[in-house]
Amino acid sequence: MRKDIHQMIFRYCCLGIAFMLPVWGKLVPSIIALLILNWLVSGVYLKTIPVLFIDKNRRNTLIFAGLYILYIIGLLYTSDFAYAWFDLEVKLSLLIFPLVFATADIGFLNSKYLSLLMKVYVAGCVIGSLLLTGHAFALWREGVAGAFYYMKLSWYFHSAYFSMYLNFAIVFIVLELLGKFRSLPVYAKALYTLLLCWFFVFIFLLSSKMGLICIVLIAGLTSAELIFRQKRTFFGLGVIILFLMLVRAGLHVFSGTSDRVEQSTETLSGKAAPETSKSTNDRIAIWKISLEIIKSNPLTGVGTGDVKDVLVAKYRENNIGEALELKLNAHNQYLQTFMTLGLPGIIMLLLMLILPMTAAFRSRDFLYFVFLLLFSLNILVESMFETQAGVVWYAFFNIVLFAGMRHKKTKTPVSAFV
Repeated sequence: MRKDIHQMIFRYCCLGIAFMLPVWGKLVPSIIALLILNWLVSGVYLKTIPVLFIDKNRRNTLIFAGLYILYIIGLLYTSDFAYAWFDLEVKLSLLIFPLVFATADIGFLNSKYLSLLMKVYVAGCVIGSLLLTGHAFALWREGVAGAFYYMKLSWYFHSAYFSMYLNFAIVFIVLELLGKFRSLPVYAKALYTLLLCWFFVFIFLLSSKMGLICIVLIAGLTSAELIFRQKRTFFGLGVIILFLMLVRAGLHVFSGTSDRVEQSTETLSGKAAPETSKSTNDRIAIWKISLEIIKSNPLTGVGTGDVKDVLVAKYRENNIGEALELKLNAHNQYLQTFMTLGLPGIIMLLLMLILPMTAAFRSRDFLYFVFLLLFSLNILVESMFETQAGVVWYAFFNIVLFAGMRHKKTKTPVSAFV
């Protein structure tokens, strides 16, 4: 009885985290604290820790804590301990979730529960997007220009982060439609289609360039699924053609998003004037500075606490005013980790992405595979381990999907690729 109560609390904590991440992230640490307290009181780890030596799946789960261990080691050669401790606090989820899931009773993580968790997450994305829309409407009533666009719309979340959240929700909906289309009731098909349209439009309003790239990628993978695995060639071709037409129409309707995409394209090709795409130019300048720092400290990096100070000093030296004023990070997690921890850090980060991605592909777990792919792409332009919105989202869903892939009790596929 006591065991059942603790497992029920564990299950509901996971559902709560999944729901609140896209709704109100400030409540997530409280739910995580409850999950940890429940885990400690349950005492299940007293029985499972000895099993780590013989249970390969549990040991593999702990590997994801490796990067956090390297950040702790980075304290040995840092001088700014105030920032170091703050950084370790932000990244604590990278340690907590692997530790808890590796030593907890996670037999409930079957396909049925994972489907429920993802539906709760999709519901959270709907509520979160409606809250942002309501806030934008209030701004519009006050006469604020561009209230339904970009950062004014995504006032609580960075637009790139919320676009990533929505893209992950889209992946799940697509898998539901592909894998269960014949068995789904008509109302479910209609609801899923409506949600796809809503999330699609919202990503355009958020105007995240990587978000748009990822949604194109999802469409391409969906077409590949239909053409190569389900042998529905004409349907697959129809999907990708329809989608490209919708993207073209979206860029025409949402002119602000179209301008951002065009400016970035011109900047990358060297055709744009510096003032026309300031954010892209600044980001490129920051990446160049980050590479300079990496070249100076390739083996060990600059340390957990000193990376921000070193970046700020370089911004001042190169006269990058806005980056200096805001004390921006590298806006690329690969560069950020390499600067901080050196070669061991970047190797560990790559292994954390490539190895489970390979395992997910071999297991035909499409949901987990695309989750890792989405995150790998998004951290090319954002240092997502430097904020709670990024690190908790990755740490939670990564460990849940990894553990679910390894500990399924049923043979019901998580994805249409099984």
